[in-house]
Amino acid sequence: MRSHILVPIIVLAIAAQVCCCCTMVGGPQPPYPITASDEAIQRFQERWATAVDESTDGSFTITITDEEMTSLLAQMLAEQDELAISQPQVHFRNGRVEVYATVTVADPLALPGMVALSVIATDSEIGVTLEEMAFGPLPIPEPILEPLTDTLNEMLSESILAEMDEATITDIQIGEGQMTISGRVPSG
Repeated sequence: MRSHILVPIIVLAIAAQVCCCCTMVGGPQPPYPITASDEAIQRFQERWATAVDESTDGSFTITITDEEMTSLLAQMLAEQDELAISQPQVHFRNGRVEVYATVTVADPLALPGMVALSVIATDSEIGVTLEEMAFGPLPIPEPILEPLTDTLNEMLSESILAEMDEATITDIQIGEGQMTISGRVPSG
């Protein structure tokens, strides 16, 4: 009789131990640490205002660094109470955007995660392709990435681009440590 009660308890104890040790198993880690700062956000906002104000024909080109994008993302996530994502870091490298963060699945279970995506601008529309995704030690299989890419692009066009009536993005170039965005704003 006691063994019938002990077996499920032992199994639960082992499962809990495995879950708690997932962070020790590993997962995607950023290539180097980036610290978010209010100063980085301010630098980007000042450059953005200058780029738009100094444009004579409405065109602009602006470069955003890893630190600035990380800071903007951290600020955005801090405003979202329901998200269980912390310690974001954005790295521009290998011609793509790599976003690293810690994802809290359950209260004691926090896993490192990474999403790598390529971004293009064609015909004044921004397109995103998920190239790689992993949480903890397990990568997300490629067949799952395609529908996630479609969903991400729908969300992008419906929410973000709907609010960008002030600017049209014409080109996006990702280099090492920075992303350069070109576009047009209505003149006048």
